[in-house]
Amino acid sequence: MDDLCFEAEGFICSGLGQWVMGTSGTLWAYPLILLIHGIGLMTVLGVVFAFNIRVLGFASNISLSSYDKLFKVAWFAFALNLLSGLILLVGDFGKFITQGSFIVKMALIILGGIMMKVVISSIRNQSSEGTTKLLAGLCLASWFGAICAGRLMAYL
Repeated sequence: MDDLCFEAEGFICSGLGQWVMGTSGTLWAYPLILLIHGIGLMTVLGVVFAFNIRVLGFASNISLSSYDKLFKVAWFAFALNLLSGLILLVGDFGKFITQGSFIVKMALIILGGIMMKVVISSIRNQSSEGTTKLLAGLCLASWFGAICAGRLMAYL
């Protein structure tokens, strides 16, 4: 291991970790992966936002079933985000895994995914409109919280 390797577990010392962090001579890896992560984020959140504001009563002329095809796009984008996020994590594992905003972000993403499932189940089970709208609002709040926590990671 060279002088640039400080991680006890060796994540940043791996070839991938060094490539991401630019210590192997490539300075474009981190910005490129971050760009891909951002595109995935915009796609996932675009679908989540559009669906949940429809549940809240906006654009009521669009049927909820028409979002089914968009969910396929959102799942692809989520997989893209998972992969790019793991690559970014490998780049500076020790920093992120102990960072409070990262932990909050991960918790809110999990909560947001659960809330999407709960909102869809509420619609399928024909729960009361008030309950479904409350769940949609909570779903949006968890995803927006995840975005905020993710942005804070750069500054904390």
